[in-house]
Amino acid sequence: MFFPRTLQSRKTVGVFDYTPTKTEYKAMRVLNFTCQCCNFKATPTKSNPACGLEFLTINGAMKMLCLMCAQSQMLMRPIGLSNGNKEYNHGRLVYCPEISQGKIISVIRDIYCLGQYQKSNPNRALRRYVEELRETYIESILSRCANIPALKITNNDLVGYASLYKYASPELLNNESDVFGSIRYIPDEVVYSHLIKQWLNTSYKHLLK
Repeated sequence: MFFPRTLQSRKTVGVFDYTPTKTEYKAMRVLNFTCQCCNFKATPTKSNPACGLEFLTINGAMKMLCLMCAQSQMLMRPIGLSNGNKEYNHGRLVYCPEISQGKIISVIRDIYCLGQYQKSNPNRALRRYVEELRETYIESILSRCANIPALKITNNDLVGYASLYKYASPELLNNESDVFGSIRYIPDEVVYSHLIKQWLNTSYKHLLK
């Protein structure tokens, strides 16, 4: 089950264009370059063979996730920005038990990519459609599910939650699904904008001709 965690990463920063090892790349091929959380199928290129995918260990099992889903599991890891800086506040949290983490990220990535595409290909009708999608899905979730009652958190602050999870007692972590299982991660559109652009030029290229 996927919900926000503060797992350790072998990489100090989340980036799109890291080079996987031969073993990792072979495993990516076996898994058909498909995220095991949101089912996003990435398109590898010669310059970006990992295509925004990476491996991490969750409860003793190795999983291959897209960068957005991976960040939901490693909240304290910053995202690498296009200017070389790092951004630690890369998303928000919501209480939303009825929608899985993978489904939320799947829909949000599509909306973000469509928004980026519209900026490069101005179209009034498409712009209105993207705005409607943002309002009816993203903003609706953020406004409707802003509280995290199980933890008595009354806002969707990522850093505060990450600290709480990192220093949680063993007893709390033993029941993590009951306590944390209904919380979801919403990636920030601005922080991920350059990564979205890379996905737009690879995995989404054939969809938006």
